[in-house]
Amino acid sequence: MSLLEQSSSTLLLVLLLAVCCFSSALDVEVSAKDGSITSTSTTTTTTTTTPMDPPAVTSPRIIYGTAWKHDATMDLVYEAMKAGFRHIDTACQPKHYHEPGVGMGWKAAATELGWTRQDVWLQTKFTSVSGQDVNRIPYDKHAPLEGQVRQSLQKSLEQLQTDYLDSWIMHGPEDTWERTLTVWRVLEEFVERGIVRQIGISNFYDIAAVRYLYEQAKIKPAVVQNRFYADTQYDVDIRTFCRQHGMEYQSFWTLGANRHFLRNRQVVIPMANAKGLSPELLLYATVMKLGITPLDGTTSKEHMTQDIDLLRRIQSGEEIISNEELSILVNILGIPV
Repeated sequence: MSLLEQSSSTLLLVLLLAVCCFSSALDVEVSAKDGSITSTSTTTTTTTTTPMDPPAVTSPRIIYGTAWKHDATMDLVYEAMKAGFRHIDTACQPKHYHEPGVGMGWKAAATELGWTRQDVWLQTKFTSVSGQDVNRIPYDKHAPLEGQVRQSLQKSLEQLQTDYLDSWIMHGPEDTWERTLTVWRVLEEFVERGIVRQIGISNFYDIAAVRYLYEQAKIKPAVVQNRFYADTQYDVDIRTFCRQHGMEYQSFWTLGANRHFLRNRQVVIPMANAKGLSPELLLYATVMKLGITPLDGTTSKEHMTQDIDLLRRIQSGEEIISNEELSILVNILGIPV
């Protein structure tokens, strides 16, 4: 082969490689009119330090919750990730969440830590008009329901500075099954398109409703996220259903709704002290022993570190709570047996 032919072949190979690399990362855009999503090419740069565990682990894990943090959201998400949190929960609901702050927070922390998008697990929610602040609805409230869901997804992708979601949740059932299933079909659509990796439900407290949605779903819910408290008998039937069908049960208001447990001086506080834990950490250890993934909304850097230290101990195989102790603690919580 002549020198000219060699040079031409080399140039062609370089160009082909460049095209392949350029095509490997895809961004998404949603039409402002109808909510349809298309792909546009973009390049990404990556690399470096090895985080604690893969983002897609099922359990045990603790998810950092970002409700009611308002303008402090960015700094708190940044600090949570610096402490070791890998999983972040939010919602496209300006009334209670600040999604842009979550996006800025995880990006800032990832840049400093040398993490890529794949090292972080992001979960957000579609919230219907009835759950929004009427003055700050993040989509066109006059659009068809399907369009509202699509616009909400696009807003979340923009605000979270990502081109895909690890988990997308319906924030609550609609007022009819027809509308609830309409929302679910749109969620399924974006799993099929590869823009969302899993979908789930929140604030479903009727086991019959959970079962019916599961039966009607083409793509089954991977998550149920509910308030963990006595008024719903701690979702015993729903949690059993989740275990039977390989679904993750995520709890919120885990500490706030269970002050009676945290203040128990006969058993909880002495047991926590003996184990070198706070009552709050003992409660987190208890729910994780039950197979529950708690949302953790602490604003304290010290508590963030303590919570992640506990998680690492559990993930390493250490038995924080014995089965006998678990029975005692479940009884103090008031969970029906």
